[in-house]
Amino acid sequence: MIINTAFLGDVILTLPLVQVLKRAMPGSQIDFVVIPETSDVVRSHPDISNVIVYDKHGKQRSLLSFLLFRNQLRAATYDVVICPHRSLRSCLLARGMRAKIRIGFDNSAMKMCFTNLLPWRFGVHEVDRNLSLLEPLSIMTGELPAIQHERPKIFLAEENVREAEQFITEHKIGGPFAVLAPGTTWQTKRYPAEMMARVAKKLSEKFAAVVIIGGRRDVEILESFHKMSDNIISAIGKFSIMTSAEIIRRSSLMIANDSAPVHIASSFNVPTVAIFGPTVKDFGFYPYHKRSTVIEVRDLGCRPCSIHGGPRCPIGTFDCMKKISPDEIVRKALEILNNG
Repeated sequence: MIINTAFLGDVILTLPLVQVLKRAMPGSQIDFVVIPETSDVVRSHPDISNVIVYDKHGKQRSLLSFLLFRNQLRAATYDVVICPHRSLRSCLLARGMRAKIRIGFDNSAMKMCFTNLLPWRFGVHEVDRNLSLLEPLSIMTGELPAIQHERPKIFLAEENVREAEQFITEHKIGGPFAVLAPGTTWQTKRYPAEMMARVAKKLSEKFAAVVIIGGRRDVEILESFHKMSDNIISAIGKFSIMTSAEIIRRSSLMIANDSAPVHIASSFNVPTVAIFGPTVKDFGFYPYHKRSTVIEVRDLGCRPCSIHGGPRCPIGTFDCMKKISPDEIVRKALEILNNG
């Protein structure tokens, strides 16, 4: 059993652990506990046997619902529970199961819930940190082919491919296009929309189209992109995560904040520019492939302000984002493309 009830990016970066585990133990059953918002990305993965959805922010958010869900998991017998997510509820779910081996990180909210603890290392990519959780199972980095750089694999359904193809055809996108993902869960991780719009405008002169992607909650951002150029096209709020992933897969460039689209692009090896404001690369969530770069304002004493960012800048300046110019973003993007 793998437990990760965090955000989409966190779940995507857990997939390499699943892939390596399945190669090492091809006959094993690997089940995965996730929240509803991230279930599609694991449900389509061939290495995952069963997806168990825990709606912790919705109908199962009460203590009673949590206990009932824990008892549901406890009814099954697992040999091993691996818990990359370090939250209190995830730890308690792991502890409530009858597995003799329960593996987690040493900075988890309740590390006493685990039989085996691995160090959560600062400055290490999340993919490699998660892979370290396989060490108690004698699956060590380097023993299997391609473990040294195991990118997450995202598998798309025919429906997602068809929807993306229809969108591209309807908008007459006849050449290479760029994708911008201006939204994030955390407000301070969001590059200012009016500045991202200037990025879109500049890229629209270089590409057949610039597609803006995001969820329904990102609709408010659209005003900044209104009536800019005929080849700046919005897909915000129109598609599922998986169809958006297919649009990213078909693109020639991805520009996004420190958020899940960065990791989707990495899985498909799409050239990527990630914009980091309150967060830093040492947290381990930067793009996991060579044709990528992180743009950030170095040597700001206030960075990082937290691992996730927050609803507002703690000191009121937002210099970590405002000091990144749209020209710099476009220049870095074109450098990646030109360098092949």
